[in-house]
Amino acid sequence: MTEQIVNKNQSSKVDNKWWPWVTAAIVVVLLGLYLYNLTGWRIHDDEGEYLYQMWRMTLGEMPYRDFLTPQLPVFLYTGTLFMLLAGPSLWFMRAFIVLQTFGSSLILFFAGRRHHSLMAGWLAMVLYLLHAEVFKEMRIYRNEPLFVLLVTLGVVVATWPKDGVRRRNLAWAGICFGLATMVKLFGLLPMGGIGLWVIWDAWRKKRPFSQMIIDGLWLGVPTLLVIGAFAGVFSWLSPNFFDLVVGHHVAQGSDQESTRVLLRQFAVYYEYFSFYPVLVGLTLISAVWGSVNGDTRLRWAWQIPVILAFLLLSRDLGRRHFMFLLPSIALLTAWIIAEFINGRFRRPGRIVGVVAFAAIAIPFLQENIIRVQKVDNQTQMLVDLIVDNTEPGEFVLTDDIGLAFYSGRPTTYSGAALSNGAITSGQIVGEMLVDEIVATNTRIVMINESLIIGDHMAYLRDYPRFHRFLEANFDLHSRTRRDEQELAIWIRDRERPFLAEDTYTITYEDGTQFGENVTLSGYTFAKEQLQPGDKVKFTLYWKATGPTDNYWSVFTHLVGPDNSIVGQHDKVPYEGVYPPTRWWPGQVIDDQFSIKIPDDAPAGEYHLAVGMYDWITGDRLVLQSAVGEPVPDNRTWLNHGIQVGE
Repeated sequence: MTEQIVNKNQSSKVDNKWWPWVTAAIVVVLLGLYLYNLTGWRIHDDEGEYLYQMWRMTLGEMPYRDFLTPQLPVFLYTGTLFMLLAGPSLWFMRAFIVLQTFGSSLILFFAGRRHHSLMAGWLAMVLYLLHAEVFKEMRIYRNEPLFVLLVTLGVVVATWPKDGVRRRNLAWAGICFGLATMVKLFGLLPMGGIGLWVIWDAWRKKRPFSQMIIDGLWLGVPTLLVIGAFAGVFSWLSPNFFDLVVGHHVAQGSDQESTRVLLRQFAVYYEYFSFYPVLVGLTLISAVWGSVNGDTRLRWAWQIPVILAFLLLSRDLGRRHFMFLLPSIALLTAWIIAEFINGRFRRPGRIVGVVAFAAIAIPFLQENIIRVQKVDNQTQMLVDLIVDNTEPGEFVLTDDIGLAFYSGRPTTYSGAALSNGAITSGQIVGEMLVDEIVATNTRIVMINESLIIGDHMAYLRDYPRFHRFLEANFDLHSRTRRDEQELAIWIRDRERPFLAEDTYTITYEDGTQFGENVTLSGYTFAKEQLQPGDKVKFTLYWKATGPTDNYWSVFTHLVGPDNSIVGQHDKVPYEGVYPPTRWWPGQVIDDQFSIKIPDDAPAGEYHLAVGMYDWITGDRLVLQSAVGEPVPDNRTWLNHGIQVGE
């Protein structure tokens, strides 16, 4: 026993002597990994949005007033201040983010060292920095690094005293949480975790209820004062501040059924656990172990229940939304691994601890090494295209707003904040963009039409109207790929006058009812006199009372004089970009088709037959005529045909 105590004291002396050097070595090695090829990949539309907005702020523009943004002021003005000092340099802006990330890791290190051991501090720092989500999101300019820095600081400050709750610490933590909320609205969640700890501590120590309330006020009042101060100032400067920021987040998914929302959010929990089973499993074991032992790690464990608040949110969530929880996850996991490695369970315990750490760290490291080697060669070509076809000060509108930042060109008011959330919630619609394009004489529009990730302008509720405007006022310059993006590039001649009105021509009316809420309004032929080998080009015009509940495909049959099918064209409307599941009430959907006439087709009158079907089952949508009569074979014949041959 005496020998063990001597060895422990000698180890403690060594640790006290060498820990700064060990810590510095860990930081240098991981910092080198973070900074390697830091600007090699530039395809991040959120980052581009943030950098563009901060660049415009350095030029004197004000958020909410001069450009649309749902971002909060602490995040925007922190980045703007740094950009004023360092210039609009992508490398410096990303390096600034990396420094914030390492700031969070060092705060974690000191928390682990104070409440457990140096080993726990080192492990917490390494686990946090190696985490794949941290490495992915915190090497690009996003709001998560500053948000997590403030959250980590708030949690650690609140839980710093070893003897329990201290009101002064709660007040400072409240300020941190208030600032964090002005970076991301999720800043209130970690404050809630500290509130749960305050309640538990009061119950455990049998403190009077009134004292617990006072403790809560010491935490909550500074938080609300910070939030109120920022919200008040920016509401005064820009009266639509609340709608643009809070409304943007609340509106997302608000039109969906509550059951569907709950199932989706439960799926997010399952996804996170399935991605990180060892890490999450050890976190939960550590939290339970801390509860049983009554040690100080339980302070961080109270952060875990607050993720149940996700069930109250209608917006789509992903793994990155757990980011505020990662400091607590890293510390709780480091705590239990350190207990194994420090020899509490002797040699078997050390083996278990090392294996557990390796099981977490090695997959993270492998994923991070792959990510750090990615190189983007397409962005610069697009930037050159923009610069070559515009003058400084001329406007561009792109799904990836970073292209406007990299090329040094302004975008429209709403174009500064194009996102799937803003578009699917109806905060941004095509008619709004049309007005802004005309007002700013926009020269270039770039739309990502990818069926996989094209979820910005292609998801406009009135996309057909917007697309018709582009066809009437711009020339389709080219289509190109940029990683998974499939970009349609529209360029307009400077002297070309705008035709802002929505124009389309329905030559022949129809009126066939497709299911309960879709009507075939009519159709138009490009030519009605054709020859064998030509293509029949025609446009179908649809109207809907709302989205359908099925991803219907449209089939069109070209029927010859002998009633045989000589050609057909099947597709999801707008080449899949605007399926019936997204048809907004009142929209006119113009969909173009082309069917080749066989080279040996006999002369005569040809007709078109149209229907919709489920491409999985082959079942056709039930049709009714304009007067409500069933349509045979659920295939409507267009009354006017085309003449082939003489």
